[in-house]
Amino acid sequence: MNGHPSDRLVTGVLGGALLTTIFVVAMLYLGIPGEQHANMAMRLGAPAALSCALLFPVPLLHRTVLRERRSEFILDEDLNATLLGRLIGVIGGLALGVTLATEML
Repeated sequence: MNGHPSDRLVTGVLGGALLTTIFVVAMLYLGIPGEQHANMAMRLGAPAALSCALLFPVPLLHRTVLRERRSEFILDEDLNATLLGRLIGVIGGLALGVTLATEML
């Protein structure tokens, strides 16, 4: 409420990177999707899509469809910073997850 939009940006980056890294490492470690039926783009696309499906719906709905129902203390610039931070976090989480999975496996 009394924070700066950069706080939301940093929180989005850290949360998105952490969630995406966990999904990438777990899915590569467990072999989901199977190695015989999937190329590397599909093996990285699945965790990224799962992360995006969990991270983006609420801020996007508040930004678009539920604009009238949201609290007056949530500003558009806060939502923009949250969305941008989560997008950067997903990209960084993919890179970090691949690095960790390469070192572990």
